[in-house]
Amino acid sequence: MADTLNIECIRPGGGAFLVDGGRPGRRALGVPTGGAADPAAFLAANQLLHRPRHSVCLETTLLGGEWILSGKGQMVITGAEMNWRLNGQLADYYTTIYLDGDYLLTGGRSRAGCRGYLSIRGKWHVARQLGSVEAGLPGQLPPHPGWKTIITADSEADFELDLDVHQHRPQGPQRLSVLPGPEWHELPARWKSWLTTATFSVSPDSNRQAIRLLNPQPPDRSDWPDMISSPVLPGTVQLTPSGPILLGPEAQTIGGYPRALVLQQSTDLGMANQLMPGEFLSFRLPAKA
Repeated sequence: MADTLNIECIRPGGGAFLVDGGRPGRRALGVPTGGAADPAAFLAANQLLHRPRHSVCLETTLLGGEWILSGKGQMVITGAEMNWRLNGQLADYYTTIYLDGDYLLTGGRSRAGCRGYLSIRGKWHVARQLGSVEAGLPGQLPPHPGWKTIITADSEADFELDLDVHQHRPQGPQRLSVLPGPEWHELPARWKSWLTTATFSVSPDSNRQAIRLLNPQPPDRSDWPDMISSPVLPGTVQLTPSGPILLGPEAQTIGGYPRALVLQQSTDLGMANQLMPGEFLSFRLPAKA
């Protein structure tokens, strides 16, 4: 007999989203790629339950919120440390948790990291558009108070845990390896120097579309290059009038601001998306760039 688990949202916290493999290959149609903001923590949550790598998970942001779980199943929590509790008792991270009954799952304000992941073994019975459960298309809304769904599993996974629970959380300021973007060589020298020597803080006004980067002393931008709207990708650093932005998984498909830099490693984008507001990052170009 299949295990059945119900999940219901009481409060979504600082921002809750269903994530899976997203909608790759559709940017030419104006559809963002999507996917988890931190792919490493997302994949770990599914791997510990022996699920396919892009199975549906719940992604939470800064504040875990409140959720009702009822029935029988298995779950894993990874990513940001949000003081998760099951019926008031601390829940383990990166560890298979067995459920059988009724539970109140609560997550507080994050103490380390920005985004957490909840994986539940089985099939999530949620609507899909263009092959994905993610929000952004008509009829695809993120979890909200009263949202609920059912997860059914035909079998249990063997118990798994990962003792390195800090592996997907930033350890101090992040220095991200980048390559020159399409407009890099058109930028004035002072902008190039600033982008690769300054330290930026993460703005509270950041989301899955982009991380806004703050620095109190940007150079004058009177001689920025003119450009028409052109394709952009997650991991692109654009220069906007309000400062640089690092595009995330829900990045728009075209943009009209200079594409100064592009992240060299996709794993760096996941780590950047785990930075909390007020934490710091900087960019490092190869010596010959």
